[in-house]
Amino acid sequence: MSTLDQPLLIANVNYHVGHWVAIYVAEEQGFFKQEGLSRYEYERSGLLPGPSESQTLGLAIKEHGVDIATAVDTESAILQRVQGADVYIVGGWRYTPFLKWYGSKHITDMSKLRGGKIGVRENSADGGGLVEFFIEEALKEAGVDPATEVEMVQDPVFDMLRSGKVNAITSSPPFSDELEKEGYPVILDPNVVFPRRPGKVTVAPRRTIEQRSDELRAYFRAITRTFWFMREVNNFQYLHDLEARLRKLTHNEDEQRLFIASAPDRVDSWALPMDGGIERHALERIIQEMVKRGRLGSPIPVQEVFKDDTVSDAYREVSTRGELQPAFNKAMTVLNKYGF
Repeated sequence: MSTLDQPLLIANVNYHVGHWVAIYVAEEQGFFKQEGLSRYEYERSGLLPGPSESQTLGLAIKEHGVDIATAVDTESAILQRVQGADVYIVGGWRYTPFLKWYGSKHITDMSKLRGGKIGVRENSADGGGLVEFFIEEALKEAGVDPATEVEMVQDPVFDMLRSGKVNAITSSPPFSDELEKEGYPVILDPNVVFPRRPGKVTVAPRRTIEQRSDELRAYFRAITRTFWFMREVNNFQYLHDLEARLRKLTHNEDEQRLFIASAPDRVDSWALPMDGGIERHALERIIQEMVKRGRLGSPIPVQEVFKDDTVSDAYREVSTRGELQPAFNKAMTVLNKYGF
């Protein structure tokens, strides 16, 4: 039996419950069935540990026989392609979330962080996180050496900024709302520096692109409609209840405590690509970032890693379908509101 005779295997690359939601929405709302994708399986638990993604993503996809991998770190996909792995970015998944940098109340510009402490997430084993890159670049522009003139504090908690243990930290709603009310200034907004940056993407091996293109297109039609649905505030209660159900399925204690669809405004600002895809120039910019950071020796041509014909065709089909115009128009209203 050929793998082509088996159901399409869709797999979540990491363990985060938030990345399960779209697949369950597409299934429960009937989008997969309506778009002709009836033979599929979903592996939600995570293919591999995050720190090893940039080294073993391709191998994990091959060993598991994955046809579509969701929630893949953009830089990991690029690095794996450079190393010759059979993985191609075929669509979007999540934009970089609304994580802003907040400073102590006396911080009026980036130069004031010289000699201070900056709270960062735990760095990955392959070169640090994206959010850290933005503040490091901003510090350099302000004449501050991030390697010698500030101290990076890993895994900071929310109250460390209030107590003065750190002088800058990232935050997002609802916690950032509290910080702003208390007078903590936004010192850097990465979404202004690089709007619509694809933080997570969808990847597939060549065999899926070439031999299962009809199923891949059906998947993208369904998932694009799903993204529209997930950013419709009238669907908040369903999404809240769905996420609550999914959180009960994880054995990870941290994931049991988290929640995304906690309020209507968290729904319509969900960082989902309304066209299901990625802008080519954004991927080119990420590649240049990676070269600048020393993660790539030289730029890789975008066409070597990016195959977007299928997702573009899928978006064209659903966005022009007559009966989907009400949902499409709502999606465009949200896009115009937030810019993504």
